[in-house]
Amino acid sequence: MKETEFQGLVAQLGGLSEVQRGALLEALKSKRPAAEALKLIEARFDAAPCCGHCGSHAQQPWGRASDLKRYRCKDCRRTFNALTGTPLAQLHRRDVWLAYGQALADGVSLRKAAKRCRIDLTTSFRWRHRFLATAQDKKARSLAGVVEADETFFLRSQKGSRKIAGRAPRKRGGVARKRGISDEQVPVLIVRDRSMATTDQVLPDLKAGTIARALDPIVARDALLVSDGAACSSYRSFANAAGILHVGLNTGAGQHRWGVYHIQNVNAYMGRLKQWMRRFRGVATRYLPSYLGWRRMIDREGDRMTACFCIATAAEASPRST
Repeated sequence: MKETEFQGLVAQLGGLSEVQRGALLEALKSKRPAAEALKLIEARFDAAPCCGHCGSHAQQPWGRASDLKRYRCKDCRRTFNALTGTPLAQLHRRDVWLAYGQALADGVSLRKAAKRCRIDLTTSFRWRHRFLATAQDKKARSLAGVVEADETFFLRSQKGSRKIAGRAPRKRGGVARKRGISDEQVPVLIVRDRSMATTDQVLPDLKAGTIARALDPIVARDALLVSDGAACSSYRSFANAAGILHVGLNTGAGQHRWGVYHIQNVNAYMGRLKQWMRRFRGVATRYLPSYLGWRRMIDREGDRMTACFCIATAAEASPRST
């Protein structure tokens, strides 16, 4: 807005009623969170700008659009902004992004997040998985030293599906009829080293081949693997094939450590994960990786897990989209 236009606008404010002034003030306030969110996103983008279409670092300014600086890529010739190629691209209601980021930092349910942000429940659902798309893929790519591995189980769930295949519907947050491996539960492999680097993966089963495919790319060849559980023989098979030292514990028989080796680190993490997941009263199996990524982010970032951090993480290009 030009200075003369602004002065003219100010001159007209005296003629507004109290109600009109209040409405104007609320409208101005509602823009602040959106501006703060965009400022944060652009500041992060400006540190290492690249094309959201092809990843090129050769670009030129191309004006502004939708309150964001616009660029044109010199390689693919397409225009983009700081949100192009990120999970937040074309997502509306920027005025409540920071509030939704705080809901993620607090770990609240979908309904509570929707109520906080005054958005519809279905919008809250879509936003959750948009905001967590990048976090889902952020996990340790290499573990070294003493590496602890164990599996935990989550109730297989078709929550949100219009039709439940293969069984009668059950109460949300129910329990399986039997513990351990069964058709009612889905196994999740948790792997963690003593530096607290953590990775996890939802598995179809606990067979030796499945365990080997999950561990082979991430466990260093000079590591020592410590394991327990129903898949102990699968861990042993992987360690033997990879030439990795392996210590197998039988905690069911009271063997909780062998010398200085134990799995208390990974078990403590699994305990926090299971306790945290109870608030959601059951998570659909298809969305379980998003929740695992969410919990890893909370555990990894600690006090740095703020609304601004959630926004900045969500605005990163997801590895699966590049």
